[in-house]
Amino acid sequence: MSAEPTLDDRKELDFLLRAFQISRICRAAADLKVADRVPIEGSLSIDELARECRVQDEPLRRILRLLASVNIFAINSAGEVTHTPRSRLLRTDRRDSMHYAARFWTAQSSWRAWEYLDVALSGSVPHEAAWKLTRFAYLQAHPEEARVFDEMMQHFPDQRHQAIAASYDFSSHKQIVDVGGGNGEVLREILRRFPATDGILFDREDVIAAMPKDEDRLARESGSFFERVPKGADCYLLVRVLHDWSDDDCLRILKRCQKAMPPSATLLICEQLLKDDPSLGTPSDYLIDTQMLAMFGHGRERTASEFRTLLEKCGFAFKRVIATQSIVSLIEAVRA
Repeated sequence: MSAEPTLDDRKELDFLLRAFQISRICRAAADLKVADRVPIEGSLSIDELARECRVQDEPLRRILRLLASVNIFAINSAGEVTHTPRSRLLRTDRRDSMHYAARFWTAQSSWRAWEYLDVALSGSVPHEAAWKLTRFAYLQAHPEEARVFDEMMQHFPDQRHQAIAASYDFSSHKQIVDVGGGNGEVLREILRRFPATDGILFDREDVIAAMPKDEDRLARESGSFFERVPKGADCYLLVRVLHDWSDDDCLRILKRCQKAMPPSATLLICEQLLKDDPSLGTPSDYLIDTQMLAMFGHGRERTASEFRTLLEKCGFAFKRVIATQSIVSLIEAVRA
C-alpha cells in the first residue's frame, strides 16, 4: 500500500498546477527586456524601470514581486530591483541566455494549442484544432512568431550547438548539408571549429529569406525536404527535425536524404533520446515529447532503438550513438 500524501506533497503539487502562471509572467518580463534594463551589478527602482519599459509601475511591481518569490530578480523594501543568478539568465547578452526560451514556450500559438491538448486523446492535433493551420503553415503566416522560434533554436539553453560541434570529428567532411537547419547556428558552430569544411543550409523559403546574407563558407538553398535535399555532400545533418514528424513522414525525409547521398556519405541525426524505461528519464524529456504532441500530433521523441528501426527501413546501417554534453545525442548512420 502506498504512503498517504504529506503536506509537502500537497504544496508541491499546488505549485506545479499553477506553474503556467509563472511561465506567462517570465514571458512578460522577457518581452519588456527587464533583465537587460537592470544593471548587472547595480539596481534600478521599479519607478525607473516602469518608465524605461513604458508601463505602469504598480502592475510591474506585482509581476516582479512574484518573480522575486522564486528567486528571479530581487526587490528590497525601497523598491530597488537587483539581479539574482536566475534573472541574469534572462539577459540577451549571455551566450546561455534563456530570454528566448521565456518568449518561445508561452508564445501565442503554443499557449493556445495547449488549451486544446485533450483533442490529441482522440487522434486530432491540438495546434490544428486551435488555429486551423499546421504548425509550419502557422509560422509561415506569422513571421514575427517564426523569428521567435528561430531565436529560441539559436539560443537553446542546453548549448546544443557547441555540444554537437565538439562531439564529432567533422574534419574529414568537405561539405555538410544541414537539412531543416533553421537559422543555421549549428552549422556555423561546426564551420568555426572545422575551417576546411563548407556547409549548405537547407530549409523553407521563408526561413532562408530571413537569414543574414553572404556568410563565408555557408551557402543557402530553399525547398521542402519531402521533395528533395541537396545532392552530393559527404555529411548530412538532421538536427531536431525528425521529432516534428510521424514515423511515415520521417521515412519520407530519410529516403530523400538517402537518395541524395553519395555511397560514402554519412548521416547524423541529432535528437533527444528517450530511455526505454521512463523511470530512468527526466521530466524535461517528457515535457518536450508532449510539446510535440500538442504541436504536431504524431510528432514525438523516440528511443535509440526506434531510430534504428526507421533507419533500417530506409536502407541505412545504424552505426552508433554519440553522447554530447547537452541533452541531445548524435546517431551516426551510413548507406547500407
